[in-house]
Amino acid sequence: MHIETVSKPGIWRESATLFTRGWGLVRAGGARLLGLILISQLVILGAAMPVIGWLFREALRASGMTGLDLGALSPGRGLTLTLGLIVAIVALAFWLISLQFTALVVLLQWPGIGWHGLARELGRVARKLLRPGSLSLLFYLFLLLPLTGFGFTSAFTRGIAIPSFVSGELLKSVSSGVALGVVLLILAVLNVRLALTVPIFVLTTGGRASRSSWRLTRGVRAWLPLVLAVAAAMLLGGAAVIALTIAAVVPTALADELAPAASPVVAAYSLGIAQVLGILLSGLVTAFVASILIARVQRGADRLAPGVELVRLPGSAAPATRSGRRAARSKRPALLVGALSLVVALGLGTAAMDTMQRLSQAPETLVLAHRGFSDGGVENTIGGLEAAHAAGADLVEMDVMQTKDGEFVAMHDATLARLADRPDAVKDLTLAELTAITVHDLQGHEDVIPSFSDYVVRAQQLGMPLLIEIKLGGADTPDHVERLVAELERLDALESNIYHSLDAPSVARLKQLRPDLSVGYTMAFAAVAAPDTPADFIVVEEWSATEPLQQSTWAAGLGFMVWTVNDEPGMREQLRRSVDGIVSDHPDRVLALRSEMQEETGLVEVLVDTVTRFVRI
Repeated sequence: MHIETVSKPGIWRESATLFTRGWGLVRAGGARLLGLILISQLVILGAAMPVIGWLFREALRASGMTGLDLGALSPGRGLTLTLGLIVAIVALAFWLISLQFTALVVLLQWPGIGWHGLARELGRVARKLLRPGSLSLLFYLFLLLPLTGFGFTSAFTRGIAIPSFVSGELLKSVSSGVALGVVLLILAVLNVRLALTVPIFVLTTGGRASRSSWRLTRGVRAWLPLVLAVAAAMLLGGAAVIALTIAAVVPTALADELAPAASPVVAAYSLGIAQVLGILLSGLVTAFVASILIARVQRGADRLAPGVELVRLPGSAAPATRSGRRAARSKRPALLVGALSLVVALGLGTAAMDTMQRLSQAPETLVLAHRGFSDGGVENTIGGLEAAHAAGADLVEMDVMQTKDGEFVAMHDATLARLADRPDAVKDLTLAELTAITVHDLQGHEDVIPSFSDYVVRAQQLGMPLLIEIKLGGADTPDHVERLVAELERLDALESNIYHSLDAPSVARLKQLRPDLSVGYTMAFAAVAAPDTPADFIVVEEWSATEPLQQSTWAAGLGFMVWTVNDEPGMREQLRRSVDGIVSDHPDRVLALRSEMQEETGLVEVLVDTVTRFVRI
């Protein structure tokens, strides 16, 4: 007796099938897909984001703030209204991003659908969003998806990430680094397993989109081809970005050589064209990924959760049919998209004139070594200070904390767990006990904990100015600021250094005692506009150190420093923006880039950095 069996396709064959079918859906979308990408991004950037920004400013104003300052939030001062407006902002963003993805998925699934049919489908999905079951979609779109980046992308969620100051601190110890890796791995697995949630939510009746996605990605043969196909699409997009960057800078390179006076104009319009092409390219990559996900849903339609079925639209062209391709490739949409792209590129190019002139100026940004130079010594030790001096840093940022007996020690962490493998808290040890302890780091450096006075004296001997951060460790006396001032006056070092703190009362007290000192207010998260502070400058974590915040800070007469900038793209961006100071664990790299930019003669390098910043996959 002969039994005929049907073998499942191999992983590589299934990956190729998903990739090919996804590309077929993108091609079928044609000019209409490009038009949807361009128009939706223009609506988001030109209308939706400004409205959300206005709502956010009103939410802050309700609490008496001009800019977001987590340290200034209090139970009173309109906090209830502020939280209510923030909830409204999240709801609006969720609704908009869901409809944006819906329009994309519908057009890819039914390329021949008319505008009336598209509007009908948007309405159907909008009604589904009002159901309690859509809350899982909120978690997926605003947390899981942005943190892992596997699937859809949107301007609404592009800035959502684990702040570098959090991940950076966790990576400075083995145990917390491993814990972070485990968390990221779990998030990645969850994201892959739930990657089909959006297309299933849009293309099916009923709910249970997350459950259906979990079913369709069960087993290595189900999820691995999906990952490989999406990875191939992303690699293709990355190659296209490189090609776009090269094409964008060629005219400026020629202008630098043949007509330097025309370089700013050429660079500005090259940037405008690159921005439009970047929007289209980024949208196409998102569409390609969405198409692969749609193809996987189609191939697993029989395995959806009970009660969940694919929507059938009578009269609409099936995916990738000839009629769909003919509709997508008609000349009229292509001409309209081309004309709109040209107009937008010219507008962006004209607006970029001043930007290119400003970015081409040689940066005079100060380079500050974060807690010394970690490549040459343990943080906040004499060895790290000397290494920072040898590297050529303009200043060294360091931390000071009070001990059990009211003295001061150079220390950042409230406990000795990370640097000395001890559970002791700084607040429970005297200065003598602390300065007898050896600390180490992952690079293999060892040193002893220095007293604050020893650290300052050595900095004086080296001629190295300090940015001294006042840390609160739990043993802080009510007059800790006064005591610190007295200690620095005793060392004759008060006026030769500058200061900052996350603690707003400490900042205010120091400025009250000595208005002549340069004092900064450190902000782990800031937004919208400069905070209301008596400080002379603000030190903003890189994740929220946006250019609008920088311009607002300068307009308020304050200095603007950024911490902790450790990757080269971030260093380049902050240097191009000529921020007042960059705090980095790698001051040598920032110094090298600053010197390189100061020696530039054309606009090619400026344009490369700017295009790379605006055009991302």
